[in-house]
Amino acid sequence: MPSRVFPSAPLWISLALIAVADLVAMSVGGFRLVGFASAAIAGVCAGAMGIGLFYTLVRPDERLSALAFGGAYLISFTFAAAIMSYLGTSLGLPLLDPYFAGADAALGVDWLGILESVDNRPITGKLLRFAYDTSMPQIAAACLVLTATRQLTRLADFLALFTVTSLVTILASSVLPAAGAFVFYDPPTALRGVVGHDAGIWHLQHFEALRSGTMRAIDPGAIQGLVTFPSFHTALAVITTWAFWRTPYLAYPALGLNLLVIASTVPVGGHYVVDVLAGAAIAAASIAVLERRRGAALLSGVWTRCSYAFRRQQPLNIS
Repeated sequence: MPSRVFPSAPLWISLALIAVADLVAMSVGGFRLVGFASAAIAGVCAGAMGIGLFYTLVRPDERLSALAFGGAYLISFTFAAAIMSYLGTSLGLPLLDPYFAGADAALGVDWLGILESVDNRPITGKLLRFAYDTSMPQIAAACLVLTATRQLTRLADFLALFTVTSLVTILASSVLPAAGAFVFYDPPTALRGVVGHDAGIWHLQHFEALRSGTMRAIDPGAIQGLVTFPSFHTALAVITTWAFWRTPYLAYPALGLNLLVIASTVPVGGHYVVDVLAGAAIAAASIAVLERRRGAALLSGVWTRCSYAFRRQQPLNIS
């Protein structure tokens, strides 16, 4: 039977605080939820929690319990974070696209040249579009694989990384908003043939409506990704690769796929290159902090065992 709350008590507490903050901000800003998706999400999460309790209290199975509770947390947090993203976008702060484009130019990046290069290579363009669309399915795959291989601590850590990178990118994009490179450069239709005519602009209708104040009804079933800077697709690609890294036969395929995801964020996702660099930096920093905390916890555990063995004058077993 699991000896602790999965994925962790602090994550569930953070989720509750985010939900309360969303409700307060929605009330102040005059937002409301519409459609039936909210009820469906609540039902799925309640069902997952019930399954988790069943495999914790009735028929103990640590893996199935962790998968159920992890799924409930992931779905609940994604819903709350998406609402936060919409509320942040509604602040309507000045767009910073010219600055991000200028930063790209300072790095020697020719954004339109990248798009044209991809358009001239249809196979590459279709591969990048496919890779870009795998980001969300990879989250589910990571949860299933980590559960099946009994890497439950790593699953909990992956959910923590997902939480931190999501919140940081959402908060950053709220105060440093951008419409995206496709909007800023407005490339000719001819250059959209390979990546798709909706590439990089699928968020635009909601983005503009929120900023103008004409959208105050949010349908959770139709939510779009609104984050430009930093690139959450990039951060997600990094932490998903980390999740698979200790799994034989999947580590390098995951690395290859997610390198394609990162490459796709510019011509398919409509990100500036500085968005990608920022997203990667956020993910790397989050992983570094996590690994350091894990290392400190491991050393603390070894020290505790050493002290206990010394006091009891028993043979030391650190394995």
